[in-house]
Amino acid sequence: MKLINQVLEFLGLATIVSFSTFALIKYFSKQIFENYLQKRLESHKSELEKLNISHQIQFSSLHAQRAQIIKNLYDYLYDYKTSVLSFFDEELDSNNPEENLKFKLQQWTNAVLNFNNAYHKNKIFFSFSDSNLINEIHNEMSKINYHTQNFLMSYKYVQEQINAINNQTPEYIKLQDESDVLIDKIFELEVILENQFRLLLGVELKN
Repeated sequence: MKLINQVLEFLGLATIVSFSTFALIKYFSKQIFENYLQKRLESHKSELEKLNISHQIQFSSLHAQRAQIIKNLYDYLYDYKTSVLSFFDEELDSNNPEENLKFKLQQWTNAVLNFNNAYHKNKIFFSFSDSNLINEIHNEMSKINYHTQNFLMSYKYVQEQINAINNQTPEYIKLQDESDVLIDKIFELEVILENQFRLLLGVELKN
């Protein structure tokens, strides 16, 4: 009987030890899993933070790039406007009209090329509405460029071109009227570019 009691006591103790061991294993397993999970979460959080910083850097870079593109386009648009105004609204230099005419035309040509390159290479940075307005202005530019070229080429000699400009021929006056319409549209685009540039710089816009 004593032996049986000893066996039962041993079995009871073994059961308690077994349950205790199981509980300890379960506890430590849970701790290990929670630690692993915490490390994974921290690692994932760190990766997300790195990704977020990377996106912020990329966005800031694109933000600065767009600001520079708008500024360049605005500069080229201003150059184009002043070259057109110079051709139609300023008299030729009486001391050397031929060289002055050549200079005005070269300025005009450079402004056209610079504006075209700046816009067509960077159309992706502009909204559809802005692009539509720029395209409209670009088409008007092309028209007046073409018409002015035809006007000048209708004369065989440079002196004849100079005389036609100085004498304000009907063809020249017509071109001048077309240029006035174009200049008004350029002013409209300039305002849009100015506002976009100020927004990018965080400058408050006031009505």
